[in-house]
Amino acid sequence: MIAPIPGSEFQETGRVMAVEIKTKKILCIDDDPALLKVVRQILEKNFPEDVLEIHEAGDGSKGIGMIQELHPDIVLSDIQMPEMNGLEICKRVRQHGVHAAFILMSAYDAEEDNAIRAREAGADAFLTKPIKKGELLFAVNFVLRLASLNEAITTKNSQLEQSVSQLKQYYQKLTALNEELKSDKRRLNDNLKEVVQLNRQLESKNTQILSMNEELAGRFESTVKLISNIIELHQSEHRGHAERVAAISIFIAQKLGLPEQQVHTIKTAALIHELGIVSLPAGKQVTEAVDETANRKITNHPLVAEMLLKAFPGFELVSNLIRHLHENVDGSGIPDRLSGDQIPVGSRIVSLASYFDHALMAGNRLELDKAFAQVEQQSGIMFDEKLVALLSEWIAEQNPEKHAVVECNIFTLKEGMELASDIYSESGINLLRKGTVLKKEVLNRVLKFHNMDPIVGAIKVKRK
Repeated sequence: MIAPIPGSEFQETGRVMAVEIKTKKILCIDDDPALLKVVRQILEKNFPEDVLEIHEAGDGSKGIGMIQELHPDIVLSDIQMPEMNGLEICKRVRQHGVHAAFILMSAYDAEEDNAIRAREAGADAFLTKPIKKGELLFAVNFVLRLASLNEAITTKNSQLEQSVSQLKQYYQKLTALNEELKSDKRRLNDNLKEVVQLNRQLESKNTQILSMNEELAGRFESTVKLISNIIELHQSEHRGHAERVAAISIFIAQKLGLPEQQVHTIKTAALIHELGIVSLPAGKQVTEAVDETANRKITNHPLVAEMLLKAFPGFELVSNLIRHLHENVDGSGIPDRLSGDQIPVGSRIVSLASYFDHALMAGNRLELDKAFAQVEQQSGIMFDEKLVALLSEWIAEQNPEKHAVVECNIFTLKEGMELASDIYSESGINLLRKGTVLKKEVLNRVLKFHNMDPIVGAIKVKRK
């Protein structure tokens, strides 16, 4: 069970489940008592005692001893100290496998890049003196959030291990049943008189196998539902987002004629695509991070979700789709800068549906056309143009009277008609955009182009 933030709880199968978050320790090492005093004042003012326990050391040797004694969660150390500097402390701690977040700090030095030296020594972060309150709090708070998430993941992993153990037992039963089936077949060859009886036994065993497969499928769906509920609890202001994204994604995938199993995988990815959100900072930062209408490069939550999911059987394809949610068709996205068809079609579909629903939530949920206009601005940049056209069909079905369309071919087009979808040639060229009102000269040009590069599929125009 992935834990909520301290003090929160949620329901599962009628029981209240909660994860206890332990008090964290920070050790501050610096030969400047004034700086240690400032750091303590900042931390004590912003973190209660039951959240963060503060310790101090006035030099490197004492700091090493306290690290071995206290096993702190965070070490904040100055680089420039006599006898043993912060870089040496960090290297020794890393060599002995101590699991602590290490933050190094030093005054600005134009001749030496202390940030690079800190990274090479194994530090997790670097701060420039004089210490800025905001930078210190951000670094410490980020480490505390990661520690809380790791504790929650440990609890969840324990429960998932129990589920995996049960699945292994089912697989063992299936193996045993298969061995029995082999034995039955050998008996059939030895005595034809037992054919009828053995066939009945086979039917019974096949029923058991089907029942177990259905149970396995049910457990998978229950796991997806559980993860979806956890996500909902962490962002109640966006309740229903996952279900809406799933509905749009299924519509587009089915319109593309994708196989049923692939549609199911896309649906699952849509339902849990924001699993990584639970690792992001609280408050406004979370709101900005999940706002798909803002710069999508400010969050890496798809990579966190991929890390959580890919280790569990059955979620490999889903985790890969979620990894590439923030790729753009023009190659400007993250994390791998894929472009066009290099991006999995499921990732392109869920990304488009999520962006559209976030645009709806940001404004009036009934103003589908305004939200779609934001999507169209990113067509060919962030989103696949063909998928955007299919999204417009979904919008049309939500209000058929307003968006009623008829299909015709190139030779039945008439002057004054308004296109309800883009027109593409066989080679993939976008000849005319949706919303274009046909004029005589435009019709003549399209007919001439059709003779050289035929137009693909039916042409949709708005019903007058």
